[in-house]
Amino acid sequence: MDGNSNATQAVRTLDQLEAEITELSGHFNAAEHRWLMLVAEFDRRSGWSDGACHSCAHWLNFKCGIALGAAREKVRVAHALETLPWMSAAMSRGELSN
Repeated sequence: MDGNSNATQAVRTLDQLEAEITELSGHFNAAEHRWLMLVAEFDRRSGWSDGACHSCAHWLNFKCGIALGAAREKVRVAHALETLPWMSAAMSRGELSN
């Protein structure tokens, strides 16, 4: 049995579960922001242009398994965040999601 089974964990209250879920959501959002900033830089520097991919979105589709439409949206949001410093800062703190 692994160390994460219900039998080995202390029972959490619903308030504790809620707090942990929302805290981790903030961590996901902050990590998504960091990832988007990397995507924006990768695209700006044409890191995807190896001759096999047509765009950064195609590269994300191929290398990260993101559906092409969603990948296009990720690239769009990545570049938009660069022009919206207050929104970018809030997302980096985990206060906003993509």
